[in-house]
Amino acid sequence: MDFSKSLAFIFIFSTSAWARIELPRFAAKQALENIRFMTVDGRITYNQKRSGALAFATSFRTIDILENPQGTNYYITASSYRKKMVIEVEKEWHRNLDLTKNNELLIGTFAGTQFLPIGAGRAPRLHLDDDWITWFDAKEKVIHVHFLRVKDRHYVIKLNPKLNNFYIPEVVMLNPETIMYTDINDKGFAALLSYNIISQKLTVIKKSEVSGTRMELCRFGNYIAMGEFSFDDANRGSSIQVLAWKDKPNLAGFTNLYRVSDNDIGNMVCGKDNVWFVKTMSEDRKLNIRQTEAVSLEINTSKITMRSELERVTNIIEMDGRILLPFREDIFVLEGPAGANNDVLKDPEKQPGRRIKK
Repeated sequence: MDFSKSLAFIFIFSTSAWARIELPRFAAKQALENIRFMTVDGRITYNQKRSGALAFATSFRTIDILENPQGTNYYITASSYRKKMVIEVEKEWHRNLDLTKNNELLIGTFAGTQFLPIGAGRAPRLHLDDDWITWFDAKEKVIHVHFLRVKDRHYVIKLNPKLNNFYIPEVVMLNPETIMYTDINDKGFAALLSYNIISQKLTVIKKSEVSGTRMELCRFGNYIAMGEFSFDDANRGSSIQVLAWKDKPNLAGFTNLYRVSDNDIGNMVCGKDNVWFVKTMSEDRKLNIRQTEAVSLEINTSKITMRSELERVTNIIEMDGRILLPFREDIFVLEGPAGANNDVLKDPEKQPGRRIKK
């Protein structure tokens, strides 16, 4: 399938020929800006408080589970296995802007109230039935890999030396021995690498053909998606490749699903049957103006469906199975339940969207 040409031509056709995409708004009993995590059934919410505390709320009670100084911000991470949760605690959120600072990392049971220290760093991620956790040490420029069932099974992967303090690698685990991660060299070329923690063998899986791109990784079940997207002024195009397997994955088995000359934003999220990302629908490169929307890319067919009509989409996030689109003061639901502003949840009757015709 050839996606080498811009899809901006879809706007030649009158948008009145289709029904406008109406997305449900994410609903909650708490203020949206304070929510750090909500379970898919809407019954448990973790809320940020102005005092610096993190609150755990259900339909019947609210308790503070963490106490920190005012100005502390929390990031909560979970996986599709729903066995554990990780909380990243960033103190002096608006005051300490050091790009190399490490934040306290806490781990506990999924939807629980007890969390214990696990390390210090950024971008924690759970893997493989929530038995493994990785995080990035921004000061030492290393990736920590820790087996949660055995305290002493801890590994460190050193990244390529670089002066870019903005860079945070993407990490997924293929199996208990193999870690896949992204890195860049001092000339700005991105690469996807594989590291075997037993043999300590490093393998280059993919290397960018040009500088000025960034690689993203996400995983769902038995597939891993790798996206390569341009920085704003690089004009290098965009692509998404997928490695899927039934029994044993082949590191050389990435296949191209999508490739265009457009400068897509990316911010990929892997779902059961789709890779979600932010796509550039039209662009004026002279004025640096572009229209961007959320789209889904079907794994089996490579078909793309436009999922929003907001014109200035920048990000997509996943939260306990929901695919969410933050937009200005609202949060829209692309997939999954619309949330809970009462004690009864209703699923959207269908997922809105419009197939992009080529």
